[in-house]
Amino acid sequence: MRGAATLAQYATGAVLVRLADEGARVTLVTLAVDSGRGPGLGGVLIAALMVPHVLAGPAVGVLTDRSRRPQRAIAALALGFGLSLALAAPLLGRAPDVLVVAVLVAGGCCGPALTGALTSHLSGLVPEAQLPRAFGLDSLLYNSAAIGGPAAAAALALIDARVGAYAMAGCAALGALVLAALPTGRRHVRAAHEEPPSVSAGLRAVVAEPVLAVVTFTSTLEMVTLGALPVVAAGVAVSTGRTGLTGVLMTCTAAGSLLGSLAWTVRPQPPERAPLVSMLTLVASGAGFAAAAAVVGRSPASVAAVAVLFALGGFATGPFMGAIFTARQTLSPPAVRAQVFTLSAGLRTTAGAGGALLAAGLSGLPVPAQVLVAGGCSAVGGAVGLAVLRRVTSRAPAAVPEREAVRTSR
Repeated sequence: MRGAATLAQYATGAVLVRLADEGARVTLVTLAVDSGRGPGLGGVLIAALMVPHVLAGPAVGVLTDRSRRPQRAIAALALGFGLSLALAAPLLGRAPDVLVVAVLVAGGCCGPALTGALTSHLSGLVPEAQLPRAFGLDSLLYNSAAIGGPAAAAALALIDARVGAYAMAGCAALGALVLAALPTGRRHVRAAHEEPPSVSAGLRAVVAEPVLAVVTFTSTLEMVTLGALPVVAAGVAVSTGRTGLTGVLMTCTAAGSLLGSLAWTVRPQPPERAPLVSMLTLVASGAGFAAAAAVVGRSPASVAAVAVLFALGGFATGPFMGAIFTARQTLSPPAVRAQVFTLSAGLRTTAGAGGALLAAGLSGLPVPAQVLVAGGCSAVGGAVGLAVLRRVTSRAPAAVPEREAVRTSR
């Protein structure tokens, strides 16, 4: 019962801070528009909040790995993220834009704590045998926040954009309080001769383990597809003359992903199969999205087919997330595990922004070509990953890090 209560506490805190993370982007755009500065400034504010993820990820990982109470470090950073939103709201339009950007950059440096660092802490809270299922639950939490955060921010913006910002900040603060009260769980115990991990230790660990490197690279490519998808979906909507179709397609994708995460949670695969499953589901996801290129604009009925294919592509991303979390846990050295998670999360966040830029650059192409390129990033990445995995495993089985010495704190 205590384990279930701890997992429920983790889920509550994770949903709250990730609602703030996901809702912040909508909030910043509405703040910019309401201030009379337009959506262009909103894009700058979003970039200020998101770009630091990849730069700050290793440092946040080091802080988490070295901390004796990592849950408190994560909670403090979540508070910092929320504080940046609470400060940006009243400053916008009353202070120089550069000051608002600086505040959001500081908040963005806290962002990796809400994603990779928090997921890495989950591994110490549940028995090892239950980790694949727990990571499926965490994938569900990500998907729920991705749906609920923007929806809540948009609804609150109808009252006032600042209300939305303060609400997102409140979610982050409340989530931080819940997370701070989590148990420490199992932790790696450094030997007397063992040096504390450096900022680059996580990257070196990824490069040194070929299978982990493949999983990290391909999971980054998946975010290129997901980052491009909203822009591509808007292109599909315009080409069919149905302006509301963008939201429908993204909702289908999100709903499919939610169901896929649930499928992994109910029936997770064993850790040794996680890298293979991640590649197979990545190919399936990309193929689902890319296949929509064949039916876009064919007939009025093709809209339904495109929606179904987007839902199928989304469905495959659910088990993909559960698999990559499990693979990271199994393949990363215990001493730098949080670094590996935060590095990967930072790369994915940056790749998502890159995917949006890629889709914007391709907007002059025929819509089917845009859809094909967006889905192809994942499909080709997964296929290459499968080939590399086969080559690596044919030479020698992937080494699994030794079981860490642990200490349990309650």
